Amino acid sequence: MKRIIAEILIALMLLPMLSACSRKPAESGAEAAHTAEATVQPTAPASEPTEAPTSVPTGTPAPTEDPTPAAAIALAEEHGLTEEDLHGEYELFMRFAETVEGNSAIGKYKEFMYLIFPVVADASPYMDPDYFFDRLADLSFSDCVLDPGIAGMYTGGVNIVEINTEIESYDSYHVPDVVFHELMHFVDFNVSNEYPATYLLDGRRLNVFELDELPEEEQERAVACYDPDVVIEGGAEYFTAKYFAGAERAYFIPAQFLAGVEYIFGEEKIKELFFSRDSGVVLAELFISAGYSKEKFYNANQTLNFLTNSAGHGEPSVYIAPEDMLIDLYESKLDGGWQTDEGFLYILKAMNGVCGEEYRRSEHAEFLRGVEFRTWAQYDAFTEKLFGGFPFPPDLRYLPPTPFIRGGRIVLGAFAEWTDPETQEQVRGTLTLDYDFGSETLLGYETIDFDEMTSHYFG
Repeated sequence: MKRIIAEILIALMLLPMLSACSRKPAESGAEAAHTAEATVQPTAPASEPTEAPTSVPTGTPAPTEDPTPAAAIALAEEHGLTEEDLHGEYELFMRFAETVEGNSAIGKYKEFMYLIFPVVADASPYMDPDYFFDRLADLSFSDCVLDPGIAGMYTGGVNIVEINTEIESYDSYHVPDVVFHELMHFVDFNVSNEYPATYLLDGRRLNVFELDELPEEEQERAVACYDPDVVIEGGAEYFTAKYFAGAERAYFIPAQFLAGVEYIFGEEKIKELFFSRDSGVVLAELFISAGYSKEKFYNANQTLNFLTNSAGHGEPSVYIAPEDMLIDLYESKLDGGWQTDEGFLYILKAMNGVCGEEYRRSEHAEFLRGVEFRTWAQYDAFTEKLFGGFPFPPDLRYLPPTPFIRGGRIVLGAFAEWTDPETQEQVRGTLTLDYDFGSETLLGYETIDFDEMTSHYFG
């Protein structure tokens, strides 16, 4: 169940910088229904004609154009957003801007807040606007000293984002993506306060009160679907890459698992999984529909929790390789063919990194052995295809480049450092690569200078 925890301080040993968060509040909420009434203007009775009637047009006022889209677009441009970034949610943006501007507790992060609006727009189908904007009006930030290894933290109960002021200089350029990651928690936790479903029974989503009304034998058959850490933390990092950073810097296996889910089920499903109050049930439905039993789903969920937060979750007694989970979901949804799907295979191999051994725990280890980066020579041959024609040689921070879905296409992202070929200045930021797995060629790329962004937004 999505619940408030005052603080979660997660320090994953394999990640240089982490984010910690609270749970979503499990409060109930009411939905308001709005109806529109059509007004019919009465017409005067016609007089008796003495001659053949002549058609006389009646005056019809020209429709008044809604000024909201134009105003929203103009305001968005003032804050560095395009019309496309609004995703058609013009009224929502105007309310968002008004609320942000009226919240002095946001402080120096006010201008940065506008960058999350595309996420807010895509969360709108799951949103209780009154609740969300009340929480946005109450959001605050604090620059403070956090425990070593924790770059930022969102605490839902007090609705505050804390940013660590003692980040090593080596990691200082990460501040924008840390802030965005924590704001993903804010959006995720506060889209609605509707009471969540946390049980699944014969295709029905049930909350705890609905479950209590059932006979005991049905209660025992129900699948418990509590908040999955893979969606909470992995989702915040995955959405940070999709909507903002163009690369991942933490929670790699959880984020790549979610890339696989989106690759198989599409964008709308990943939005439902992350934004919906019923995230645990949505995840369970994917596995149950793929033929998982109640017990096997529990083992899969426990494995994903362990891979997301090994400090908070011990290794499950029955470990199910995340590659096997994705293969099972692929075969169930897409009727096989994963062995020749190069994009999907890259998602699987990225989970194992370069020269990793975790793929050996998969039931498909023998097949995966033939596609993994098992040697540096194999990885170097791949990066030559990626960067052979680059105008500068990038030094990647994390290997290999991680996959995510943007605009319906799988792309690769990496935090990196490089020398600007024009200014000869050192740049720290991200590369987002449009790579065609079929032809094994790079079609294009984008870069973000995070040092420049940090200076622009945070001085």
